[in-house]
Amino acid sequence: MKTALFTSNLTGEYLLDALDSLGVYPQVYTYPHGFQKTALARDFTKYRGMFPITFISSNKYADAADIRLDEDTAALCVDWTKDFFMESSVRAVFAHPSLLPLYRGYSAVTEQFLRGVAISGASFYEASERVDGGDILYSEEIKIGFGEYPEDFLKKYAAVSARFVKEFMEKGFDGFSAVPQDEREAFYLPRKRRKEGVIDFNRDAYSIYNHIRGFSRPYFGAYFMKNGQQVTVWRASTEKWQGEYGRPGGLVELTPYGAEIACGSGTIVIEEAEYEGRLFRRGEVHELYYAVD
Repeated sequence: MKTALFTSNLTGEYLLDALDSLGVYPQVYTYPHGFQKTALARDFTKYRGMFPITFISSNKYADAADIRLDEDTAALCVDWTKDFFMESSVRAVFAHPSLLPLYRGYSAVTEQFLRGVAISGASFYEASERVDGGDILYSEEIKIGFGEYPEDFLKKYAAVSARFVKEFMEKGFDGFSAVPQDEREAFYLPRKRRKEGVIDFNRDAYSIYNHIRGFSRPYFGAYFMKNGQQVTVWRASTEKWQGEYGRPGGLVELTPYGAEIACGSGTIVIEEAEYEGRLFRRGEVHELYYAVD
């Protein structure tokens, strides 16, 4: 069985890099630069010399005049529109960044970081009428280190996906034993909205740290307001796990590593933040506080 890879965004970029390192070059379908109105979108024209690539200006297979897959071709989809192949006869496999049936739907990566998940995974399932609910062909655990961020996870996820693509191209559907998902364990996630990124410093330091991690790059970033100005926090660390160190959100101390901020319990250190388009890292964070004041 022939294989067609459908991928996009930053995850797709990591995936093609991982496939190149494996020496695997499937037919790739992706969106042209500028078609997607999202910060995660990437320009895949740089991969033209490595992969056979077709660019699709449509979110539905029926409307994509550039492609018509034959009956002997399976579609592998990694970070691709979930309903792209609805109402088509194409046999498709989708990847999902969790151990399904957990964390179905949108924003699975962010949600797992918000909850402090230590063991996540990658699942590959055959498309069905239920979103993220098809039979699982393969899954693999992915550990999330305490100091890791979504970009770190996505690189691991892309590496697992690349290995699956390689194996699927060699074996096809016959090389995997499909296992139905247990609907008793399933739950769905709604899409995260920017307003959910607001940092509530009344929470404990560990929860705030996970909140900052969950919304960090490649997502839109957690933020707080200071003197009417938005400050986006990209990286932080827990300094004191519990205890009272001042009014939540107040500055405890400026250190060579960043700004230590009081939480409802404990403190965190803001190590990297952005204000009015300028990025402040570690020893520069004190300049951020002076600029906002």
